[in-house]
Parts: sequence; structure tokens; C-alpha cells
Amino acid sequence: MHKITKKLFGYFTILLVFFAVTAFLGFWGVFRHFTFEHLTNELTDRALVIRNQLEQFLDTTPGSSHGQGQGRGAYLRFVNDIAMADAYILDADGNPFSYGRQGSAGNIPTDEILEFARPVFTEGTTQSARRKSADGHKIFYVGMPVFQNGQVFLAVIIRDTADSNQESFLLAISILGICLLLVLFVSGFLSFLLSRRFIQPIQQIACTAKELANGNYQAKTNVQDPTELGGLADEMDLLAKKLEQARQESSKLEQMQNNYISNISHELRTPVTVIRSSLEAVCDGIVTGEKAAEYQRQMLAECISLQRLVNDMLELSRLQNNDFPIEEERMDIQMALADAIRAVRVIAQKKSITILFEPEPVSYLMDGDYGRLRQMFIAALDNAIKYSPAHTSILVTRNIQADCLHISIKDHGRGIAKEDLAHIFERFYRCGHNRENGSGLGLAIIKNIAQRHSITVQVESDGETGTEILFHIPNVCKM
Repeated sequence: MHKITKKLFGYFTILLVFFAVTAFLGFWGVFRHFTFEHLTNELTDRALVIRNQLEQFLDTTPGSSHGQGQGRGAYLRFVNDIAMADAYILDADGNPFSYGRQGSAGNIPTDEILEFARPVFTEGTTQSARRKSADGHKIFYVGMPVFQNGQVFLAVIIRDTADSNQESFLLAISILGICLLLVLFVSGFLSFLLSRRFIQPIQQIACTAKELANGNYQAKTNVQDPTELGGLADEMDLLAKKLEQARQESSKLEQMQNNYISNISHELRTPVTVIRSSLEAVCDGIVTGEKAAEYQRQMLAECISLQRLVNDMLELSRLQNNDFPIEEERMDIQMALADAIRAVRVIAQKKSITILFEPEPVSYLMDGDYGRLRQMFIAALDNAIKYSPAHTSILVTRNIQADCLHISIKDHGRGIAKEDLAHIFERFYRCGHNRENGSGLGLAIIKNIAQRHSITVQVESDGETGTEILFHIPNVCKM
């Protein structure tokens, strides 16, 4: 038996025993009360019948009728049978009542009877009492006054034991006790079965948790339960699903990192190889004059490319560090955008690409790092120029709604495939036909700068007719 089964079974058993004992004691108390109350009422009714008869006797003259006197005397002699218990009819002096010469009433009183009869005479009311005899029997007393001329003349005392009622009471209690024991046994067995059934889904969840801990993220609980356990099982299955997704993402990220290292190695090896071979040719005197100058220009271009690659890597590393501060001050975001456009116009002119942008004679003020935001727009424009064919245009627009400024940079290049859109901001990702261009760090830098300024970046493309980068900049004030 499992520990939790034992605990649940123990709890159920304790509750069942508690309720059984409570029911037994409650029944015992109520049944006992009503049994003894019923006996007291019955004795009172018998005493009332005898009193009424005695009051009729007292209203007539003892010697008025010989037949009536004999009948009354017989009544008094058989008063015990009439009361169906020990009956005592006593006068104020404590003596048994006698009716003429025909008979005396009841039994000879004991000291206990005399003591009980005393308040009947003094108070003139019906008295009842319940006492325990030396042998442990319950003794019931009922005393009722008999009036003559408005005064208490006699007292009718009936004394009876509760033996017959006690036997019925004990029989009922015994039957109840047997029934409760049977109920406890059956309920205990059922509680054991229910406890095992209750912990079954818990065991399944525990087994699934163990499988997840061992790295098996395909494990499922297979628990169908409408209670909180079912909810826990669903959460466990959801956890397994997310862990599997995380594992796949981790594997994918690891592969991307490997690809990135491979790409960076290639990006570094190619210019280093060119620089080295060019230097060897110049140093060995293989090339001289104008040819040597051309080699030097080529080496300079490769050095610039290397510098740019290293700078991008260092820049991304700094931006991803949350402890790296950015300088926030009140600035005009439109000015940063216009400055970025001026910076890339030379690159665009080399491909005969026109950047269409009309600045407004207003200011769009926000709190931010001017240099970082300018860098973000330059990276976006550089991407648009890099992947746009020659003799095309790039359209830059902006509009403000409430306090949010929307800036759009749209090119007419080959676009981005739908399956690549979800990954383009990943720092090690380069998509489709663009894999041979750049290091794949530009959009990652854009994303990190935007996040540091609470800017939302969105890329839209149908994969055929160009790409649009949207910047949603909050908390902008138009002046």
C-alpha cells in the first residue's frame, strides 16, 4: 500500500469512526431520554386514574351501601394490579389509607417512599423522580395529590423499575451497534478502493514527471479527470510539450550557432586570405606600380569589411547586456531618421537606388538615445539597400496616431519567404537567398535597440515584391 493510500485510508477511517460514535451516542441519548420520559408519563397517567377514583370514593359515605363498600375495598386491595407497579396510598401521617373495614390501600411505605411523598403534601403538585438502586436498576417514582374539600388528603405514589424498557433499550442499542460496525467495515473497504482510485492519476502524473526529469519530453499522463487532478495532468502535458519545444529550439539554436561560427569563420578567413596574398605579392615584388596600388586598395576594403563585422559583433554583445546603459534625453526622432537617410545615401547612389523621404516641418519628440536610434534606422536602410536591385527606390513614410509614431521603410527587393519571417530577428539567422550577404547581425541589432526603447518592430513581406519594416514608437509628442 502506498503512503498516500495509507494516509487517505486513515483519514477516511477516522472520519467514519467519528461519525459512527457520534451517531451511536446521539441515538443512545435520544432513545434513552424518550424511553424514560415515556415511562414517567405512563406512570403519571396511571396515578391520575387512581386519584380520580379515590376522589370519587371520598365524595360518598363509607357505610352508605354495603355493595359499594365491598367494591371500593376490593379496588384498594388490588391497586397494585391496577397501577401495574408498586402503589402506595398514604395519608398525611404517612400511613396507608384504609376505606372503612373493607380494605387498606397499597403497600406499607418505606422511608424512601415517605421522603418522596412529603413534597406531594406540602406543595400539592404532582412529583416525579428517577433514582438508582443499590443493584444498579433505574427506579421511577410518580406522586400525585388527592384532594378533599380543596385540601390535600391523600397521596398516590407509584414506584416502578425500568427493567422491561431497559431490555428494549439495550436490544435497540445492540442492533444499532452491530449495524454501525457493519457499516464501518463496508465503508472502510470502499474507502480503501476509493483511495487507490484517487491516487492512480497522481501516480501517472508522478511517472510522467520522472520521465520528463530523465529527458523524455514525449511522455504523457493520459489522465482524463474533471477535477483539479485533471487540470494538473493537463498542465503537466503542457509542460512536456513546452519542454519538447524548448529542446527543439535549443537544438535549432545550437545548429544556428554552429552555422554562425562557420559563417563568421568564412567571413574572417576570406578577407584575411585576400589581405595575406596581396601583402605577399607586394612584399615579394610580384606586383609593382599601379598594380601594387590596386592591391593596397583591395586590402583596405577588406580591412574595412573586417572592422565592420567585428564592430557589429561587439555592438550586439553590448546591446544584449541589460547592464549596458543607454543615454536617454529629449530628442526629435524625425531628425534621427533624416540623419540616418543622409548617412546611407552614398551607398544607395552606388546602386542607383533612390530613397524617397519628405521631412515635415514639425518635431516628433521622445525620450531616447539619439545615436542608438540613428544606428537602428541606418541598419534598416542598409538592409533595404543591400537586398534591393539597382535602379529601384526605397520609400520612407511616417504617421502618428494618438501618441504612437509609425515609421515605414519599404523596398522593392525579392522579399522574405513566409517561413523565414518568424526567425529573421534571431541573431544567428540569415534567410533564403540572402545567406551569402552579410553576417546576419543587422536585424538582431535593430531588435535589441528597439527593445531598449520599448519600440515594436514588425517586418512584412509576401516573398516576391519587396519587404517593409515597420517601427511603432510609443510616447511620441508632435510639436
